[in-house]
Amino acid sequence: MLLETLDLKTKDVLIYSQNLFNFNDSFKIIFKNEKTKRPRRISYFDVCNYVKDPSPKNLIIYRLLTNIHNLDAYSTKYGYFIKVNGRMELVYFDPIFAIKDLRHLRFELDPNRFRFKIQQVGLTSLTRWESEPDFAEVYSFDLKAVEAQNQNDKIFADAIFAFDKDFIDKEIDEREQAAETVQAKKYEHKTTAEKAPDNVASINNIAEDKTPAVKVLNPPSSPDPNKVVDLREEIISLLKQALNIESDIASKPDQGPAKIDAAHQKDAEEQVKNVFDLFKSTNKSDGLSDREKESVILKFDRKNPGE
Repeated sequence: MLLETLDLKTKDVLIYSQNLFNFNDSFKIIFKNEKTKRPRRISYFDVCNYVKDPSPKNLIIYRLLTNIHNLDAYSTKYGYFIKVNGRMELVYFDPIFAIKDLRHLRFELDPNRFRFKIQQVGLTSLTRWESEPDFAEVYSFDLKAVEAQNQNDKIFADAIFAFDKDFIDKEIDEREQAAETVQAKKYEHKTTAEKAPDNVASINNIAEDKTPAVKVLNPPSSPDPNKVVDLREEIISLLKQALNIESDIASKPDQGPAKIDAAHQKDAEEQVKNVFDLFKSTNKSDGLSDREKESVILKFDRKNPGE
């Protein structure tokens, strides 16, 4: 995910995630008005608070579409509900959260017949300073299997701060880092224990479906907007209890930049350029327009090793 607040004077922030199934290590926050800017750790739950805050922002998240009709969005464990064009929608902060959520969404998982898409979706605030933020969809395109597996939205932050002489992207002091590692392992043990049966629902087990048959893919059923706020808070509360995480986890310094897969680097850099151009202008670049027209349907491949 990428979250960038817009024109908040001294409080503008940028948040990005690195597609790790870890509620404490994957997300980083940069305070854009600090004299020396650097990424700091922020918990998944604090990120949720930034997303639901009514301040204006740009947001990049991920959408799950499947060939299951009436998929029950209420049973999500790792998704988050936001309003897009006036309609509540289940979204994910990273592709890996969508894959991990499949074992919790209520349907029979048959790997041989199950097909899905993971879309990257760009959103911008439609309203300002209302109780529940509403977003307009700026763009969306299907991720290829290699993109879903290697997506690291740190690349957006790298592009934004590439020419900022006051930005530092490096590991923290060794003593602080040692303390951070102890704290991080507590959450790593909790969050990486989740495994789908036979490791089928694994980010490493997805492949592209090359068959020519047309398949209708649907988003999970939209929840009742009158109930979704309470539902969202209940999901967060239950997740904290399951992970034995305190209600408020302070943001902590970063342990160092994550590396994006080398094979994905060139395509990712071009994607960043196209996305930035789109947020700045209503005119879509040819590259992004082509991606939006391209349909990429994914499946689980038992031949590949699990996570």
